[in-house]
Amino acid sequence: MPPVNYLSIYLLGVIGSFAATVGGVVFCYNGMSAASYLTYKGMQTTTYFFDKTRYDLYFNGLVYCTAFAIALMMFLMVIMIPSPNQIQRRMAATPFAGGAPQAGAPPVQAAPAAAEAPEIDLAPDLSLMEDEDDEDFEDGIQMTATDDSDVIYGTGRITDAAHHKFILENTDSAVKFLMRKELDGRPLKADQEEIYEAWQKRGLSRGRLRKHIFKIMGWDNIPDIPIHEIVSQVKSKAYEATHSES
Repeated sequence: MPPVNYLSIYLLGVIGSFAATVGGVVFCYNGMSAASYLTYKGMQTTTYFFDKTRYDLYFNGLVYCTAFAIALMMFLMVIMIPSPNQIQRRMAATPFAGGAPQAGAPPVQAAPAAAEAPEIDLAPDLSLMEDEDDEDFEDGIQMTATDDSDVIYGTGRITDAAHHKFILENTDSAVKFLMRKELDGRPLKADQEEIYEAWQKRGLSRGRLRKHIFKIMGWDNIPDIPIHEIVSQVKSKAYEATHSES
């Protein structure tokens, strides 16, 4: 089932409501004009009605449409104008492009360190992992991956051999951990980030995963293709490697 685009639904609802309001105002105004006419007596104008009941119905409709238009504008203002807390969070999360903050903006206060939730680096900056875990990489694959060192089911320190086994048996999770993204390119969910952080604390390394994948695939760098294509190619090589080893 394709994901629901709530932003498009919201925009369609707002545009439809605005169009219906404008159409209602025009319709009621034309109805009032058709049910009455104005005459001038000296400096004053007098309204005469062809059908007073019909005129009153159109007049009431015009009042309701105008009131709805005002309520819609106020509703949009409440949604679109950020609160001071929202402004402060955005300013804290996004560095200034340059210069001082805009006049009138609330000061940004640093939150206490103890109140901050633990975070992990979500940016897939693979260039930062070139020199990570260089020692005993070549010999690490020869080490035995025990149940305690298994990435998913173990609880002990994740060894180099467990990295290799993780790629062969759980390619999807290995690539998602390396790229810090879902297979469709979206950011990871919060519960997945917590799981990956626990693996990282046990020793799961993006640098080692990267080097093992390069060794299996014969790559010099991650190709510029969708993540699901990377998973498909690594799975194919992992299948060949698993059956050739057996």
